[in-house]
Amino acid sequence: MRRWFVMPAALMFAGAQASQAAPLDAGLQQQLMAVYDGYNKAIAAGKLPDALALRSAKTRADAPKGMKTAKDRQEFLAMAKLMIPDKLDVQHASITAAGDKAEIITIASKTFPPGKRLPGAPPPGTAAQSELTLSFVREGAAWKLDDLLYGMDPSNIAGCKNDRNEPEAAYDINATVSLGGPIARVDFQPDYTLVVIRMLDEEDCAFLQSSKDELMKHGLDPGKLVPYAIVEIEGSPHKTDKQKILVDNLKVAPEE
Repeated sequence: MRRWFVMPAALMFAGAQASQAAPLDAGLQQQLMAVYDGYNKAIAAGKLPDALALRSAKTRADAPKGMKTAKDRQEFLAMAKLMIPDKLDVQHASITAAGDKAEIITIASKTFPPGKRLPGAPPPGTAAQSELTLSFVREGAAWKLDDLLYGMDPSNIAGCKNDRNEPEAAYDINATVSLGGPIARVDFQPDYTLVVIRMLDEEDCAFLQSSKDELMKHGLDPGKLVPYAIVEIEGSPHKTDKQKILVDNLKVAPEE
């Protein structure tokens, strides 16, 4: 059986926050979504000062750099208004152990209205979906909206088409590849474990030749292999399928 190992914790967490994020409480999630909703309502009403008051100190400090003139502010408001989703579906929400930062990952849906097309915007009438990550930071007693990170349309992500476990002979054991990203799903089988990892616009299937019970013997708590946890992997590439890897080394990074 092929050997693989988990990197020591001292290496695993080097340069990273050493505490694991926790699921976000439903009540706090509702409170944070209300902050985002208030920001959108202020943008829709053209009330830029009110909108910025709901953003983090860093965002407020950076805002004047890109909005030096009345025209700049008008263009910002127009684009920000255009980017307000029609619908949000929450996929995942977490908060740091310190309780000062939170993140809500969503799928945003939007049908772009008729009218003048702004630079970089889809054509009017286009229905689109995008990953949208909302970051929040606690400043004093108040939560503020920090970053708004738009990602891919989920329908454009190339899934791992072949998640069948194969023998070592199917892989090039003389070559090594590295990959990392959030876990999309995990499948524990009697003689192996499949970890599907999201890599930008595709998903890769990583195979560990150990069952769930055997993982603990290798120093890996299988409870940490959950969707959205960030993993880094080294292993041997499949000889013909670029989306499959046989794992040699695996480490789980804390969710910051």
